[in-house]
Amino acid sequence: MILTRYQGKLLVVRQPDHGDQTGLFAAAWGNEDVPPPTERPAATTLAARHHDDGWAVWERRPTIDAASGQPPQFHSVGPVEHIPFYRAGVLRAAQADPWVGLLVSMHAAGLYNDRYGSYRLSELGEQALSAPERKLVTEFLAEMAAFQDGQLAAHRGHPTPGPPKSGPASDDPVVRHHYLLLQVWDRLSLQFAFRHAADGEIAPLPVLGGRPERLVCRAAGSFALTLDPYPFADDDAVFPVVGQLVADRRYRDPEEFLAALAAAPEIQIECRASRAR
Repeated sequence: MILTRYQGKLLVVRQPDHGDQTGLFAAAWGNEDVPPPTERPAATTLAARHHDDGWAVWERRPTIDAASGQPPQFHSVGPVEHIPFYRAGVLRAAQADPWVGLLVSMHAAGLYNDRYGSYRLSELGEQALSAPERKLVTEFLAEMAAFQDGQLAAHRGHPTPGPPKSGPASDDPVVRHHYLLLQVWDRLSLQFAFRHAADGEIAPLPVLGGRPERLVCRAAGSFALTLDPYPFADDDAVFPVVGQLVADRRYRDPEEFLAALAAAPEIQIECRASRAR
């Protein structure tokens, strides 16, 4: 869950709904200034949509933080809880398509290795881990690396899945390009759902055959951003995200919080993107 304060209440955006918005970015991505995905665009969009679906397992009964009396923020959930449900999400994504499984697996692993060295995380990858947690993370990263090799081999139609001869799947230039695109889309959705369209920069913005750039975000009103370079096919695009508003108070237990959430109607937040003037 993505939890923020909005209009005097607690705005709750479930991770699959954040994923739906991320998928909308992927589907609309690309113009003469920013090229669209080149590898399996439909499958890449599917990966964007489902990259955080593992959270749905946890969201069915979230823990309640003793200090706040509310569910912990998404980046505060530790690996003992986080890794099992993310693993389930990765395996579910792979059932749809090896390319989807590959990108979702890299997203999961990237939360623990600073997005493959592309962005210093202040989220899951930067927690102070205990020795057992570090061991769990190390094993998970090794598991995901082997899984990614198999997914890339299956994607390319190799009869016997295995590691690519040129190195791990995560080092493949085409794979890495699309993984980095997924991270841009993910962070752009957080720029809306978590930061309510505040100023910011998202980097690296990958450009095949060119130097990575930065996507500059500037606040332009309520849940509205100008983007430079502008990456979408249509100008002044709208990308809705679904959320719910509940009382910003302490909750005794998960059941009380879930009851409040069940009683709260869904709202559709219209997130707007336009060209920098």
